[in-house]
Amino acid sequence: TVQVDVYCKVDDMVRFVARGCAAAASSSSSTSGKEEEKKDGNENVQKAVTDVSEVVHSVVSGMKPKLQDQCDALLEKSKAKIGQQPITATSIAICKAAASLGDVECFTHIRSLIKDDGKEPSFKMPKPMVQLIRGGAYGCNLEFAEVLVYPVSGKSFQAQLRLCARLHNELGNIIAAKFGEGFRAGCPSGGYSPPLADLSEALKLVNEAATAAGLDSWNEVCLAVNGGNWEGNGYVMKPKDKAKGLDEAIQFYVALMKDNPGLKALINPLNSLVDDAAAGEGWNKLAATLSEDEDLKANTYMLISESDGEEQIKTVAKVTAASVSLKLENSVTVTEAINLAVDMMESKLDVTVTTEGGEGTSDTFVADFAVGVGARFAKFGGLLGSQNVDKYNRLLQIEAALS
Repeated sequence: TVQVDVYCKVDDMVRFVARGCAAAASSSSSTSGKEEEKKDGNENVQKAVTDVSEVVHSVVSGMKPKLQDQCDALLEKSKAKIGQQPITATSIAICKAAASLGDVECFTHIRSLIKDDGKEPSFKMPKPMVQLIRGGAYGCNLEFAEVLVYPVSGKSFQAQLRLCARLHNELGNIIAAKFGEGFRAGCPSGGYSPPLADLSEALKLVNEAATAAGLDSWNEVCLAVNGGNWEGNGYVMKPKDKAKGLDEAIQFYVALMKDNPGLKALINPLNSLVDDAAAGEGWNKLAATLSEDEDLKANTYMLISESDGEEQIKTVAKVTAASVSLKLENSVTVTEAINLAVDMMESKLDVTVTTEGGEGTSDTFVADFAVGVGARFAKFGGLLGSQNVDKYNRLLQIEAALS
């Protein structure tokens, strides 16, 4: 994580105005990279300090924070020299500084960077999408990345988050009773990691928790499954299982949804829409199968692609019932992230703003960003750990400010 402080000249005095933090982009968080970071930690920390205090300082010193696009354009030119993290942290800090100097909320300033026509902007709160189970790590051997809950009712964000918290808490009780109190602590991304390898077993736990929480009618909350990042020519749904082809994978999801009426959203269910040129056909086939199945066609389902980028937006726009997520860590600057969000909305795609959860930072800028760009969902991890909870709490603060 890189932290950058911005100082501005105010009333002829230089004072601290804002702070921005940035974690490594997910694409760069490989095992070998982490080992190298641990090995050369001192050198890397000192380099980051030098990059910010010398390179970044020389680039943006004297610029006006309200000129976000100009500041970001200058910062982008230094990416090859110093990498992404210092630039992202600086860009976030500049955005916060402009909001502070303008005496407006950060989400309001972000909206003005998209559209500033002099009119009072209107805002809509995103719905929370909360991680329940984290797979593939921390003792949980699921081949799937996440099981999540999101609200379908609740007039306010506060009421919606309370519904998600009820299910999250009951799931913690059930997991602790079945596997021991140690598993109640969860993992850094805020979800639980029970020692399971079968997605059906994980969903069985969630269904038990829903019954205990009085949410098993599934008219207040729904579930989502995140397939993670499928690679290669097949889909391994359980460890040591034979890889499934496209048609088998689609039938797997159909059966999963029939067995779990609360499951209404699939995130990255098939190969990446960017990495696999033919993946769009598979996604469309999955959407058509869900809409045509006699037992499922009465329901509304979401397919969400989680790798953002301009090429992905064009591809997702061609997929039936698909929407897209925007991970702030994957954008170099605030301007780039805003432009991506605008492109998504102009392509009539629902936007889910997401972050690395516990593997990211405690900086709550992403919450303001989600409100500022008009995201439909905010996916900030589970409800364990301050690095996750702080972001949801910031959304509660924003809702209070708007009311």
